[in-house]
Amino acid sequence: MSLQALLETLLLWGIYPLWLLAGAGDYLCHRQTDIEHTSGSVESWYHLLQFLALLIAFAAAVLLEMNALVFGAMVVLVLAHSVLAHMDVSYTDGRRYISPLEQHIHGFMEVLPLVAVALFGVLHWNEIGAGLTSPLLSMATPVTAAGILLLASFAVLAGVPILEELVRTRRHRFERKRNYQAGLATIK
Repeated sequence: MSLQALLETLLLWGIYPLWLLAGAGDYLCHRQTDIEHTSGSVESWYHLLQFLALLIAFAAAVLLEMNALVFGAMVVLVLAHSVLAHMDVSYTDGRRYISPLEQHIHGFMEVLPLVAVALFGVLHWNEIGAGLTSPLLSMATPVTAAGILLLASFAVLAGVPILEELVRTRRHRFERKRNYQAGLATIK
């Protein structure tokens, strides 16, 4: 097996599933610590922004012809994910209990995208090193069914729990606001 095939296998069957498992573990930690009654929808919005940064980077990797500009954008998006993760934990600290297990999970969720983009850069070193000799943005040819399936699995397996959490935290926020207004009405 070639080094390229080994690195692709590591990305697809090692790093990607580990990241999904870490995300599932993080979601369960949020449910256990009652996110909707503690840090609420603000934290959930951070999660959505982090997800979108990685979704765009992932889509670029699957759908676009690789060159220095596309890879640079992927790196920036993964770094933005890291910055958002820091802002997320900084906001949440003191509002919701972040267990040692959840902190450990966060470590995986922050490092694995960085490792993945670095390995992706190694796999596409020739295209990236060529600079911008190809068109700035062009669709990868061919866009494979496997690539689309991988992107769809990411959107569903990582996106659905994040959206469910956001809906749950927003619902609680609106209920709390409605109860507060109802309480004011009875005072008058």
